[in-house]
Amino acid sequence: EQVQGNASGMMVANPWSDWNSLAEAEAATGFPFGLPETVDGYTADVFRTMSGTLLEIRYHSGESEICIRKQQGEGQDISGDYNVYANSEESQQNGGTITVDSNEAGEVVRQLISFKGYSWSVVASDGIPAEVAQKFLDLILGS
Repeated sequence: EQVQGNASGMMVANPWSDWNSLAEAEAATGFPFGLPETVDGYTADVFRTMSGTLLEIRYHSGESEICIRKQQGEGQDISGDYNVYANSEESQQNGGTITVDSNEAGEVVRQLISFKGYSWSVVASDGIPAEVAQKFLDLILGS
């Protein structure tokens, strides 16, 4: 069991489990992630699960990071990102419900997706161009 200290000095259990591969992380949750390990120049290199129910994959391209999470059950905000954004739009695509939040520059920062019994979040804290966000969204909605 992993243990970390917090601000008060108390030790708290780390709820995350790290894995060496996507296959190991998928086995821990019992459901497929459904995305390739390389998307538009971004490569998956961090594979984590929380409590065996939430799957998190982090993609990197240079300094840019995209964190994608998937969990069973629709309509959940599993992003861990509680910021308020300049722009927020909800839409329906291919049977899924998508909320896209973007910053002042128009770059996508967070997408929340409910689709086929799962909740997804796609978070790029530094923002990514809408075209890159759309490629990840197309892969999720095509899965």
